[in-house]
Amino acid sequence: MLLKKQATFSKLLLALAIVLAACSSTPATLKVTLVAEDIMWNMTEIHAKVGQPVEITVRNDGALDHNLVISELGVDILLSPGDIEVLPVFTIDQPGSTKYICNIPGHEEAGMVGEIIISE
Repeated sequence: MLLKKQATFSKLLLALAIVLAACSSTPATLKVTLVAEDIMWNMTEIHAKVGQPVEITVRNDGALDHNLVISELGVDILLSPGDIEVLPVFTIDQPGSTKYICNIPGHEEAGMVGEIIISE
């Protein structure tokens, strides 16, 4: 009888631990591949949650040089054709949006812009 109560209690503790871990865990890292083409990004919006780690891999599949500029994060990376760079993982702790661009002359004006949108 005592052994049966201990087993039931252990199961309850395990279930409680699982529920608490699910409630308090950080969201999984969002991994995004942003591809520069001539003259466009493969995506114009990246959606993440407040506090969610974000890892962006940026790749230049175009025939021209491109760069990724995210001013609010201090990112300014020049990419020659074929280059691939992985940004350090970052989090944004408040809802809103952050613009990213290619600031090679004429590229932003041609539409190489996008946003990282952070929601609750």
